[in-house]
Amino acid sequence: MNSNKEFLIYGKRAVYEALENDVQIDKVFIQKNSSYHDNIKSRIHKKNIPISFVPIQKLNKLTSYNHQGIVATTSPVSVQTLNYFENKIKNCDQCLILILDGITDTKNFGAIIRTAECFGVDFIIIPKSGTSPINGETIKSSSGAIFNVPICKVDHIKDAIFFLKEFGIKIIGSDDRASNDLFKYKFDSKTAIIMGSEGDGIKKSTLGLCDEKISIKLYGKLSSLNVSVAAGIFLSEFKRQSV
Repeated sequence: MNSNKEFLIYGKRAVYEALENDVQIDKVFIQKNSSYHDNIKSRIHKKNIPISFVPIQKLNKLTSYNHQGIVATTSPVSVQTLNYFENKIKNCDQCLILILDGITDTKNFGAIIRTAECFGVDFIIIPKSGTSPINGETIKSSSGAIFNVPICKVDHIKDAIFFLKEFGIKIIGSDDRASNDLFKYKFDSKTAIIMGSEGDGIKKSTLGLCDEKISIKLYGKLSSLNVSVAAGIFLSEFKRQSV
């Protein structure tokens, strides 16, 4: 696939975050006769980005998702390699990394990115295959947070784990079957948390490389949480301990 292919950012918050983070936007389409976006138009004009005021039918043709009357075209979100983060890992006193193993649902992926941004995750690691694509729906689901959190793509999650361990990063796996209770566990200052898919969890081969496996104790009748919710609980607990 051509890496320069344009795709869409839709929704007011997502477009706003793209503008604030100097994402290369080629054009913005705004619903005609709508005053809802008056406060964002000035930002678009300042950056000399072309605007087209179009009927809602045009926006509906661009995307079938909830665009909130605004759609922008842009190049794909850039991703980094692990080596890009080497100096950051070496020099940080505290480091929080999120590894996503088999998260294929775009909305969950976007929601996790949004949560990661809110809790100050340094970067997110995803595999090149078997993961949700980074597209317009991801950006919308993340409320534009994807422009604030660096994304790292690796050939294999195991390679990332070995790399991080070389720099003293503690690898924590979220596992419903683990006996370690999240709220009784003391996190290291340099930690990578792995979240797996809702159906299968973290792959067995990956789980075997974790330094610790931790679960969230549940009190209701259901046996598991939505992965984006579980990720938020893990990240929140890490930050609570580090403050």
